Amino acid sequence: MRLPTLLTFALLLFLRPCSWMLAQSNSPDTLVPSSDTLAPSPDPLSVLLPGALFAAYPLHHSDVAIRTTRHTLLGTRWRNHYDDHMQFASYGLQLAMRCGGATGRSRTWGEMLTADAIGALGTAAIVLSVKSGVQRMRPDGSTANSFPSGHTATAFLGAELFYLEYGADYPLLSHLQYFFATSVAFGRMANNRHWYSDVLWGGLVGVSMAHVGYLVSDLVFGRYTPAVSPEIPDNYFYLSLLSSRHLSGGAGCVGAQLGWQTSSLNYAAELSLRSDKEHPTLHGDLLVGVPLYQWRYLELRHSYGLGIGYDKAAGEQSYAHLQAGLEAYPRLRYLDKLGLFLRLHCEPYRQSYLTLGVSLRHRYL
Repeated sequence: MRLPTLLTFALLLFLRPCSWMLAQSNSPDTLVPSSDTLAPSPDPLSVLLPGALFAAYPLHHSDVAIRTTRHTLLGTRWRNHYDDHMQFASYGLQLAMRCGGATGRSRTWGEMLTADAIGALGTAAIVLSVKSGVQRMRPDGSTANSFPSGHTATAFLGAELFYLEYGADYPLLSHLQYFFATSVAFGRMANNRHWYSDVLWGGLVGVSMAHVGYLVSDLVFGRYTPAVSPEIPDNYFYLSLLSSRHLSGGAGCVGAQLGWQTSSLNYAAELSLRSDKEHPTLHGDLLVGVPLYQWRYLELRHSYGLGIGYDKAAGEQSYAHLQAGLEAYPRLRYLDKLGLFLRLHCEPYRQSYLTLGVSLRHRYL
């Protein structure tokens, strides 16, 4: 069973670049950038497949199984420090191509470097704060700062930045960056420095912050034009009542969410309670939602959040957690004040939930 586990792990890590290749072959216009606006969003498979598999996959058991496979194949003392250097490969190539005169998505050095800087600062802030809050022990037992993997986040941030900059003109070279990033993820586990879930979440953080970097750059330099249907105004405040179901069959949660929806992003603060007699838990989260795909009557978003939890019965009563989710919003023309959404979200090596929400909203523009 160890070989299938290793193959499954390899498949999960390669899903994102492979899904982009599929999207490119089926939709040649998806990578054509405009000179004055953001490039079109990637095919939803590139985010939906890894997110859905991650939410449904038993990560805790995968961590143990993959570490056991690692010990069997490499032994307990194997070390190689190539991952310390490989994590920066995509950044070096991006700068070298710009110096060599290769034109990409950005019109100037300032636009590209702004995106790089915002992405790097955001990645560092998230990784360091979550490491400090979670304090997960590394598999080699050295320090309690394993989750998430900073090396993997840095590598996938660089790969995604390169893809967003040069993916339209150099698709094969762009996809090669994900091979470098994936090799860094393998290296962190092969060196017994990280668990599988550490590198998976590190990659998700890096990829997400690359999009944030280019979003901020486009806003700063006046290039961003949101691709939102004009039929339904999307700027409003909202109050949502939530009911969540634990996917493993445990007690669910009830809660409330106060949010601000714009044409491009939504921001929310959420408070929820799991009223389990044995393990009553109170959660507080800050969430950011990013548009993924829009149809006339339905919108898909992916959301990311940081939060704290309090479990009265647990030995570690308070804890920090990170969550990622997929959200579906019906876009109904005649329900201006009422909204519905369905969200699948998960917390690393803790819990996964399916949430149904009903929102009362007030349009401000």
